[in-house]
Amino acid sequence: MATLIITTVIGGRRERHRWARDALTDAFVAFLEASWRHSDKAAQAASAGADAEQLLAEYREMRSQLTRMRLLATDGVVDAGQSLLRQQRQVHDVPAGPDRDAALAAASSARRGVIAAAKKEMGLL
Repeated sequence: MATLIITTVIGGRRERHRWARDALTDAFVAFLEASWRHSDKAAQAASAGADAEQLLAEYREMRSQLTRMRLLATDGVVDAGQSLLRQQRQVHDVPAGPDRDAALAAASSARRGVIAAAKKEMGLL
């Protein structure tokens, strides 16, 4: 009977940890995918005319996923995510041209910071 109780408790903890890790992984992936889509659309908008609504939709998706990350991740990951979100907003706010190119480069650097923080969080570094 004691073995059954211990097994149930340990199994339940493992399942909760597995669920949290999977949910966090999903949030990381969705956050980064929205960031890449936002940057790609902003870069294309430089030559094809900006569609601010599409850019804003990707930015909103990033904010939504960052909220999930806040619930599941450590402060280091959240800080990296907030930094990237701010950089993506800068991409959104500056006009096409050299300023946008610089903002896209800064967003790319911040994205690498999120990836590093996510890998560390998941024990992959």
